[in-house]
Amino acid sequence: MKIFISAFLFLFILNSFSQTAPVKTTFVIKKQAVTNYDSIKKDYSPSILIKEMPVQGPKKKEFYAYPEQKNKSFSSTNIALPSLVLGKNFFGNGFNFGTPNDNDMAISDSGIVVSVINKSIFIRNTKTNVTLPGKSLAAFTTPINNRHEEFDPKVMYDPRSDKFVLVCLVGYVDSTSKIIVGFSQTNSPNGNWNLYALPGNPLNNNLWSDYPMIGMTEKELFLSINLLTNNSSWQTGFVETLVWQMKKDSGYAGLPIHATLHSNIKFNGKAIRNLCPAKGGKKLHSPNMYFISNRNLANQNDTVFLVNVTDTIGSPSNTVTTKALISNQTYYMPPDGRQPIATESLATNDARNLGAFYENNIIQYVHNTTNTANNHSTIYYGVISNPQSAQPSVAGYIIPNDTMDFAYPNISYAGNSPTDNTAIISFDHSSDKVFPGCSAIRADGSGNFSDVLRIRNGVNYINLLNSGQERWGDYSGSQRKYNGNGVVWMSGYYACNGGSSYPKAHAAWVAELKLDSLSISDTAVSYATINNERNNLEQTMVYPNPSHQIFSVDISLANPEYLNFQLLDAQGKLVEVLLRDWVKGKENKFSFSTKDLELGIYFLKITGNFKTNLLKKIIIN
Repeated sequence: MKIFISAFLFLFILNSFSQTAPVKTTFVIKKQAVTNYDSIKKDYSPSILIKEMPVQGPKKKEFYAYPEQKNKSFSSTNIALPSLVLGKNFFGNGFNFGTPNDNDMAISDSGIVVSVINKSIFIRNTKTNVTLPGKSLAAFTTPINNRHEEFDPKVMYDPRSDKFVLVCLVGYVDSTSKIIVGFSQTNSPNGNWNLYALPGNPLNNNLWSDYPMIGMTEKELFLSINLLTNNSSWQTGFVETLVWQMKKDSGYAGLPIHATLHSNIKFNGKAIRNLCPAKGGKKLHSPNMYFISNRNLANQNDTVFLVNVTDTIGSPSNTVTTKALISNQTYYMPPDGRQPIATESLATNDARNLGAFYENNIIQYVHNTTNTANNHSTIYYGVISNPQSAQPSVAGYIIPNDTMDFAYPNISYAGNSPTDNTAIISFDHSSDKVFPGCSAIRADGSGNFSDVLRIRNGVNYINLLNSGQERWGDYSGSQRKYNGNGVVWMSGYYACNGGSSYPKAHAAWVAELKLDSLSISDTAVSYATINNERNNLEQTMVYPNPSHQIFSVDISLANPEYLNFQLLDAQGKLVEVLLRDWVKGKENKFSFSTKDLELGIYFLKITGNFKTNLLKKIIIN
């Protein structure tokens, strides 16, 4: 695939001293209640239908003294990485009468997935394929929350403690705003959770908390939030971004949590907006936590902010430092995404950082941007080298997209050595011909990518709001399977039928992504296997058979499915992967030419992500 890379790398370290220094405020947060997921029986899932959480205003752009660089020239290494392999994947959280979706997920070492969207929690054991009854955020937080204005949920798995942390916000004004943090007592999210409430107006300045992002070190939990003014959109009401730092082991034990709130994080007197924590790559790191930001509302810019919260709570060296770096690649305010219906666009918000990780002395991060070659929304992929040094360097890459719109990416480490910087980037997709769904791509830290793996297409366009602009995010979930080898799980956006009243709604799609490419051993089939192989397309016929030019097969599917078409020889060894792609429901025809094959016996094997499994003997004469 074509890769866009800046021809020259240059770096400028700007003056990082703000006019005023960051401020630390200490808190002691006591546990307020225990909730047991399994014991939640009454769940009314209260919701104001199709209420945006929070309300979005018109797109706000900031203009800097920055030269126009439309259609900037790029060089290319043209190194195509191996394709990703789609593992287990399934429908996650269903439509909950609200928008945006706001996908996030976590998976434990034992294979338990916890997926959250606005208003709901979904739990599934990926080893047994058992899904627990879903619960609303309202029911989950009821012991300490009777307002039921929950939004912006986030969830994270702690591989060091083998437990989960779940965060959501409550309230849209300063008098009702709070941050609910739940710590699982064990490795079972179906059991007890300790619930804490952080103040949503912690500085008592008539502001409220919006848009949380969470990260962990070995000992501490970090939470960034945006403070907004009352009765304003998040675009125009922003005042500053705060960072909460707290002892997570206290949360698991139900003890009072000692927390530090870092405020007044600015550059040249202006608050740095939307601080994205850089999570651990292969494992959790300590003691510092890096945060990434940029000028997210800029029409175009190249400034990258690297914020470092150093050391643990109570340490004399617990400080906040800021560096302003210059990337070699410009980023842009993204355009809205397209749908097959021109009157309903998909909001892309801005260019804020949406996901990042730290591993092998580099930080890899992603956010929305514009592909100036076609003015479509796409993904900006950034790499910060030597972040702890006096002069870190930044390289940026724009993931190309010829016909599709990409947005709301997240990223996780998928490598396995100090020299392996492989990452998996998952994101939402849509176009004027393809319904909104989710995809993924492989990256190597040097600007090389695999082909895009289309995980799931939607089944319809989104139409929930009356404005003509639908919500497409505002984020997606991604996590490395810490005890897996090159395995990442994600939760993305999926356009679906939300019921008779809302046929053009959205839900979550959860998927396992692997680095391992298809090998011969994976596809070798014995005659015993052939004779006993399960076949849920048993009546499917391959024709004409025998043939000497072309084979065709009619496929009828109840639902769209990602199918893998393989040609095997008479011994069951792989000859060729003919096609991997999404196939629409109902009637389809697949054909392939045999003109370059030797005469003899072959097998056509078709497998899918819904256990579709077809094996047909074909003869070339």
